[in-house]
Amino acid sequence: MNQTLIVSLRHLALSVVLGLGAFSSGSSAFAVEALDPALRPESIQGNASRVFNDMGVVQRKAMSKDERFLLSTYGSFDFSDGPYTNYSINVNPGFALSDFLEVYVNYAPSFLVSARPIVQTVRRLQFEDGSPAMLVSPRPRSQLGLELLWAPAYGKDSLGMHRVIRSDTFLKFGVSRIQFDGDSGLKYVAGVGKTYFMGRSLGFRICIDYSYMQTILNNLKQFQSIVFAEAGLVLYI
Repeated sequence: MNQTLIVSLRHLALSVVLGLGAFSSGSSAFAVEALDPALRPESIQGNASRVFNDMGVVQRKAMSKDERFLLSTYGSFDFSDGPYTNYSINVNPGFALSDFLEVYVNYAPSFLVSARPIVQTVRRLQFEDGSPAMLVSPRPRSQLGLELLWAPAYGKDSLGMHRVIRSDTFLKFGVSRIQFDGDSGLKYVAGVGKTYFMGRSLGFRICIDYSYMQTILNNLKQFQSIVFAEAGLVLYI
């Protein structure tokens, strides 16, 4: 009886082994069929918009500016509460010392000066002796100085889903002398702005400046804080 039991157990073990082998073969075939490369989804990387390129990495610089001559031209608009406007057109030749440092000669050949409403309001007033009150300021004629731009950061902005425009962010420092009618004054500038690259040789630049400059009002020369907005183009030669 023991021999009969032993034979039965051997038959049972053999059946189990054969069953497991058949199951393993079936599973392998199933696995191969489930991982059929023909069923793999197509990659969409090639169809991804350029807007999503370089995400999560350090932005690439738009172009090399090192040792290139520059020409920056822009309009400057003041936001002071002074009695006269102080708008100017600037033409700045410059040179890129590196990809991050640019130095310019600042030259404003002319200014657009006009009286603000406060001038007319004051003129309608009179002193006790009957003489009219006046706000008199000499007109600025030109401006000459130096500017240094430090652009430590690159970035890009999306225009829709299929176009990007690269840019850099810069800090600006400058000093210049303004020539008035019969006198002159100093101007110190610190600003922050961005240059948007329209191509390998052209950029659109905007900047906000804080200026500490000398103004002359009723023969009194004094320093005044004025905020300027600037917008214009820069040419990379």
